[in-house]
Amino acid sequence: MPRLPVPVTKNNLLRLRGDLLFLGAGRDLLDQKREFLSDALSTFEREARALREATESKLVTAYELLAEAYAAHGEAGLARLALAAQPLEPVDVRERSMMGVVVPLVRPPAEPSERQPEPAGLRAAAGSSGLAADAAAAELRALTPSLLDLAELESSCLRLARELRAVQRKLNALEVVHIPAHRETIRFIADQLEEREREQLFQLKRIRSLEERSP
Repeated sequence: MPRLPVPVTKNNLLRLRGDLLFLGAGRDLLDQKREFLSDALSTFEREARALREATESKLVTAYELLAEAYAAHGEAGLARLALAAQPLEPVDVRERSMMGVVVPLVRPPAEPSERQPEPAGLRAAAGSSGLAADAAAAELRALTPSLLDLAELESSCLRLARELRAVQRKLNALEVVHIPAHRETIRFIADQLEEREREQLFQLKRIRSLEERSP
């Protein structure tokens, strides 16, 4: 392991020992963050997988109904019916932090009972659209909360996975490069200083021996 390019001095030895303690504390914090992110990612992936399977099965039913409506009304007819449909309320998208990772927090639109009542004209237009079109619209509208939850979970998984990779790279750099380099440099400087002290002690003893022999 290459040593750090620092002079062999006692001050540098003390500084490097302090730096090594700091790097060790940083490694422990990163390791805790890695464990948290890994657990959170596993939980989110498990929830997203279950929700995706349930949502996809319902989407199959919705698209089958939509195919029936397309066959009955054609593309132009469905476009006219879509113009008469009540739009969804805006989706409330916020953010929250998980161990420094910003993930989305999606709130679905208001429930029908919380929205303003539809105008009579729109209700009449929807009622005249045919059973398949009405059923497809109802099915897709009912799936909106699940789709938003799925988007929140999958987006969170992407961000957590990206941060987890970054944390792992930092941990690898600490454990493979920085901490070993500091330990090797500390060992080298300590050995060099100890050798210097032995040489100085030897020289001091020699000088005293010569002084004692001199008349």
